[in-house]
Amino acid sequence: MTASVFDPANPAALCSPSALYERAKQAVQYAQADRQGQGGQIPVAHYRCPERFAQERQLLRQHPQAVVASSDVPQPGSWLSLTRMGTPLLLVRQTDGSLRAFLNVCRHRGARVVAEGAGDQARGFSCPYHAWTYQADGALRGVPQAEGFGDLCQEDSGLRRLACHEAAGLVWVVLDPEQQAQDIASTLGPLMQDLCALAGLQSPLGYAPRSYEVAANWKLLVDGSFEAYHFKIAHQKTIAAMFAGNVQLVDEAGLNRRLYLLKANFAREQPAQPDFEPRQYGNLTYFFFPASTMLVQPDHAQFSWLEPLAPDRTRVHEITLLPQAPSTEKAEKYWQANVDLYRRTLAEDYALAESIQQGLASGANDAFRYASFEYAIGRFHAQLQQALENSNKKAKK
Repeated sequence: MTASVFDPANPAALCSPSALYERAKQAVQYAQADRQGQGGQIPVAHYRCPERFAQERQLLRQHPQAVVASSDVPQPGSWLSLTRMGTPLLLVRQTDGSLRAFLNVCRHRGARVVAEGAGDQARGFSCPYHAWTYQADGALRGVPQAEGFGDLCQEDSGLRRLACHEAAGLVWVVLDPEQQAQDIASTLGPLMQDLCALAGLQSPLGYAPRSYEVAANWKLLVDGSFEAYHFKIAHQKTIAAMFAGNVQLVDEAGLNRRLYLLKANFAREQPAQPDFEPRQYGNLTYFFFPASTMLVQPDHAQFSWLEPLAPDRTRVHEITLLPQAPSTEKAEKYWQANVDLYRRTLAEDYALAESIQQGLASGANDAFRYASFEYAIGRFHAQLQQALENSNKKAKK
């Protein structure tokens, strides 16, 4: 049984519950995850090399990253100032309801224009250094003592705009201003269309966001999401009993992929195809290259984005996405219990990632092995390597 490779000419193939049902039925019957080839190896040096890490971090800046929930910038005039990957950002909801993203950097001498925080009256922004003033649409509105800048073209001196797109209740931004023309919707592709077609994920509410650091290379955290081999062992104190074990199905959509981890109730209840609802019988995980993951559960979703800080340190940003705001104390307790279970489960994964990181320099391994049913790990590393090589070629031109 091999992976289903997504055909862009036939986008319905990815989101067909009937096709997923047949694959799930076969996987449970033979107790086999999707597999491909004989497995392979990944050099340990790829998790430790500072030069490679710097290249990877630059690559991440060229791909869409979800920085906040759309509900954090809810209405025209709302604005949000934050920092991601060391980049000062300013998000502003325009009068027509669209959202714009800017580098929060003055075009005069480079000071941060707006201190970190949020507001709802974006009439204009004034730099605290020399009071250059910018409109909500980023245009330069005023320059004190403008006569001293005789060659200044005001039309070309607005805040640097970034590619920005809203999807699945999240604000996706490309941090590299040279990529401003990038079509983020096309980059996220049909996989995002499949995700947004799920109930409650067209315009969900951001809930219980948090950011924290893990003492491990960012790729170790990605690797763990691409295999179910560890589930029955690593998660025996939390969610292991809920799942069928090492039974995971994989669909690829370019650099992105969808993973479906079957629950134990699929085999126990043996649903008929007309009654099959994927979210009730397994966890859908949508991975958007290179570092964004959406775990879809029956009635909500958990998003996480990895921000590489150093070869041995990663900041994790999490947002829970709810179909609507909790309106009662009972609802609040219910959603918080779901968040807590998710966090306990991730803590088990990330503790293991930190354990692996501590052993990288020991010399015990020159390379890590992955099995045929862990092939999605190898695919990711091969795609990452190719993306790095392509980026290096472009930089040399």
